[in-house]
Amino acid sequence: MPVAYTIQPTYAIDDATLLETDLTTCTLLVLVGSGTFSYAVLSPLHRKFLALKSYSYQPKTVAMADLEMIEEIFDADKLLFTAFKQVLLAFDSPETTLVPEPLFQPQLKKDYLHLAQLEKMQEAVLFDTIPDMGLVNVYAVDKDVLGFLRKEFSSDSVMHAYTGLLKAYRKDSETQFSDGIVYVEVQPNQFALTIFASGKLLLQQQLSYRSGLDIVYYIVNSLRQLGLNELQAKVKLGGALTQDSQVYHELHRFLPRLDWVHKPDGFLYIPRMNEVPAHHFHNLYALALCV
Repeated sequence: MPVAYTIQPTYAIDDATLLETDLTTCTLLVLVGSGTFSYAVLSPLHRKFLALKSYSYQPKTVAMADLEMIEEIFDADKLLFTAFKQVLLAFDSPETTLVPEPLFQPQLKKDYLHLAQLEKMQEAVLFDTIPDMGLVNVYAVDKDVLGFLRKEFSSDSVMHAYTGLLKAYRKDSETQFSDGIVYVEVQPNQFALTIFASGKLLLQQQLSYRSGLDIVYYIVNSLRQLGLNELQAKVKLGGALTQDSQVYHELHRFLPRLDWVHKPDGFLYIPRMNEVPAHHFHNLYALALCV
């Protein structure tokens, strides 16, 4: 007889505040990545995060798609059926490119994207406008996953995770450093690399890695191509890393000016969130800057 399987969250953070709050006044921030599904509940009135939950999964069979795992999460997590005031859906997908806003034409969005990325089956091509940076973020997401989430949440608010990260990075005064600052948002098997110098965005892309040395190589190579020195540039890490992890040690060995990103300022966080290292879930918290 088959054993019943219920997917469980990797992280589940909340307190009595959640039960005491009318969630129909709140915003749900949802972040979908490769093998990950996370969300945070935000009270816009108090600018306070009330809850966070994160799931990590691998398909039970080769043929099992992300959509089926997300459907299992919905079956197990009844909070997702709350009638939130607003739901923002964000996707951390590798198929993304930045286009200067003056050159962007909506009808050509697929052409911009597929100059740099291969076209995939069942993709929906979307874009986010970032006016304060003069950029448009063009990206592709799985059409079936997008359709399912839009239907379940009755929401058309969709964006790419990197749009939130760019807004968060822009609030960091260290982007003005002339020697350059590198932001690295690390996820399992992949990371987002973003480089600023003198207030200008020089690079943003997603890359795959097997070890910290792969990340070191991409950082050093990118900095040198941009005319910057890896020994002088600052590097800030985000994601589920710890100081005793192999990836961190390999980065620290070659990049002396290593530091962590922090949760966005201007928001309140429940005590249990402050017990988690401040660089964890940075990409999820950053979505609050977009609502």
